[in-house]
Amino acid sequence: MAKPVFVLLHGAWHGPSCWHRVIAELEQAGYKAVAPALPSSGSTPPTPDWSKDVEIIHQTVSDLVKRQDVVVVTHSFSGMTGGTALEGLDKDTCMSRGLKGGVIRLIYITAFLVPEGFQHSPEGTRDNMIPEMITSLDSGIVTVKPEDVKGMFYQDLDDDTVAELAKELRPQSFGAFWSTTTHAAWRHVPTTYILTTGDRPTTVVAAQYLVDSAKASGPHKIDNVIKVDTGHSPFISRPEWTAKTLIEEANRSLQLE
Repeated sequence: MAKPVFVLLHGAWHGPSCWHRVIAELEQAGYKAVAPALPSSGSTPPTPDWSKDVEIIHQTVSDLVKRQDVVVVTHSFSGMTGGTALEGLDKDTCMSRGLKGGVIRLIYITAFLVPEGFQHSPEGTRDNMIPEMITSLDSGIVTVKPEDVKGMFYQDLDDDTVAELAKELRPQSFGAFWSTTTHAAWRHVPTTYILTTGDRPTTVVAAQYLVDSAKASGPHKIDNVIKVDTGHSPFISRPEWTAKTLIEEANRSLQLE
């Protein structure tokens, strides 16, 4: 069996570079990975919604499944866009269309695992946003102050490393938080959830709530929840562990209770 390719989706305020450490580890193990740039993060002018993100994710995966199996990894915000973008790309549907590959597993890293019809914030508001999210309706962006970066994203990294990482962060489109999901890929694709227990305590509680709610909401393929004592971004603080875990999950068969 040919090895699947990983599609790595960055979260809000980030770009593809956040995955570089993990990509190096995956390549060393003989796996290919791609990390598309998602326009809601860093575009000038900011995007009015997340439709361009969804379009790029869908197109990236659609091109790959013509030839090979794919594992999609989402982090934080991209759980919403990734879950929406994969409609019709699960392995069974791809096989019915005569394609060689399909999405064989979804892996959420403390990401928004949400149902169809989910909206983070009502349009025109900053509802459900934490105080550290600095919002500007006039400019259409959401930013994070340098002094809040460690507490938001990199709880288990030293201050000097955090200061360097903060320089890479980008403004996030405000409108992306007002978009609404239209598909829940975790109902159709075997799904692993990685819950980072060294994250913000409120984030840990919220992530567990999302997993429990999803499982209780109806049909699903969430078959593994992995808890790891890292901050919000284990692909940066523990790239070796992250890559090893991604490979293990990619090669594991669906095991629903």
